[in-house]
Amino acid sequence: MSDHLGKGAPSDLAPTWDSVKWLREPIAWTLLALTAIILLVSACQLFNLAGATIPGATPPRAVSNAAPVPVGSSPAPVPVGSSPAPVPVGSSPAPVSAFSLRASLVAPQFIQVAVQALPVLAVVLVAFSGGPTERARQAVQAAAAALAAAFVLGLISLAGAAGTQLRPGTWFILESTGLAITATALIFTGAVMWSRRHVR
Repeated sequence: MSDHLGKGAPSDLAPTWDSVKWLREPIAWTLLALTAIILLVSACQLFNLAGATIPGATPPRAVSNAAPVPVGSSPAPVPVGSSPAPVPVGSSPAPVSAFSLRASLVAPQFIQVAVQALPVLAVVLVAFSGGPTERARQAVQAAAAALAAAFVLGLISLAGAAGTQLRPGTWFILESTGLAITATALIFTGAVMWSRRHVR
């Protein structure tokens, strides 16, 4: 009896798959829309557009270490034979631009797993799951455009973050690895787009 169920399972699943196969394209476009929203919000935060702000993105101000002197009082007398404490030269913090600080905070958003995986999943849905859909080429082109935008914006963010000197070197290695993964996803999407066998 178990053999009979095992043989009947694929034939039972075929009509079920055919009835939901039309959902592949709407799901793919939804995934691409989510990717576009993430990229748009992150780009607005990076370039400070449309009032998109990032908590903690205010450049640090140089704080004076000198103690305040009350008004109307004289400073404490200095003992004879002693000199004031030396002030180290070049100890003031280097100025950090607001863009560099924003780039340092936003860079991980362009290479997060959702930005990399959602377009690739959309391509797999429209091009490989049960044959190409009616608008597979347009969906693959949209996925390639989203991944290209993520790669360029991630590259700009890493270049801007390099000017802050607030991140350790290992952070840049990890972010560069994420950028390489985005580039790999873009190459895969481009290969599918140029393949006539998978998209019309």
